[in-house]
Amino acid sequence: MVMKSKSTYLMMSSLLLAITLERKLVTSFQLSPVAQLTRRSISSSISSLQAQKGGQKGGGGGGGGGKAKKPKNIYAETILLPETDFSQRANAIKREPELQEYWKSTDLYSKLSADAASQGAERFVLHDGPPYANGDLHIGHALNKLLKDFINRHQMLKGKQVHYVPGWDCHGLPIELKVLQTMKSKERQALTPITLREKAAIFAKDTVEKQSESFQRYGVIGDFSNPYMTLLPEYEAAQIRVFGEMYKSGYIFRGRKPVHWSPSSRTALAEAELEYPEGHVSKSIYVAFDVASPSDELKEHINGDEKLKVAIWTTTPWTIPANLAVAINPDLEYCIVDSHANVLDGKSKLLVATGLVNTLEVSNLYLTNYKLHVC
Repeated sequence: MVMKSKSTYLMMSSLLLAITLERKLVTSFQLSPVAQLTRRSISSSISSLQAQKGGQKGGGGGGGGGKAKKPKNIYAETILLPETDFSQRANAIKREPELQEYWKSTDLYSKLSADAASQGAERFVLHDGPPYANGDLHIGHALNKLLKDFINRHQMLKGKQVHYVPGWDCHGLPIELKVLQTMKSKERQALTPITLREKAAIFAKDTVEKQSESFQRYGVIGDFSNPYMTLLPEYEAAQIRVFGEMYKSGYIFRGRKPVHWSPSSRTALAEAELEYPEGHVSKSIYVAFDVASPSDELKEHINGDEKLKVAIWTTTPWTIPANLAVAINPDLEYCIVDSHANVLDGKSKLLVATGLVNTLEVSNLYLTNYKLHVC
């Protein structure tokens, strides 16, 4: 009872002090805006004190009662915040479709291009390298397309008529691999080249639609309603016409070139598609190529049944089966040396660059007790 009376006394004292302070403030500020805010603050304080007093009275007779209600922040009504209809939540699920529909309805790209063309403005065409139609977009696509979109928009602001036609590469290994990954092993074995191409074409067209929608969600502007795809007949026909013009101009010739083959994918690989695993060390080999028709100068250093070979060193052993010739540098000095009988047949000599003789001797692969014949 002593503690309860003391608490009640303190609450009543605080209440009287607040009432006295309120009267003084009203008199001094004469209900100015600041005074009004202060009065509301004091009124809140009085309400809080009364609520606390009532809670103590109600809980005393019940032997503990309920938990006292947390008092309201007395400074809440003194904080003046601006009122706005702008939502504090992003609500992207609802807002993004609305924004996409708005930009689509404005048709900004077509209007700006048409206005610039009507004024005879300078044309600006961005030739964009097409992405592969082999899956969903990633951060690399975003960086590529957004940077190019910056360029197009900058040219539009300069008043030029901008022409940007997006395109897609619908041929090649990446698309074929994606198709094969969706098939079972038995289905792969029954595949024919024609069937694989048909499935790859269907997959590529579906992917183009998905990527196009994603690019437009990025905000990229362009003629997305009329894209180019490398599998379209008109595009392939244009390629053949260009190829014909190049052939007539003498730029096309027939030659030999090693083509990299993937045994696991059962398809050819481009140079850019070759990757070495981390920590890979290429094995190097020394090879002696036969000299099929030695010149008269070389014959002077060959006796009887001796054979002449050209020594080479390479870190790409898999290219040896395709090698048909060895290039000789006219600015270097070459020599003929005797090879070790344990390495070759004992009746062969090697044609090597003079500056590399010591290297071959140290490696102890071909040369031991060699004789040097400069040629």
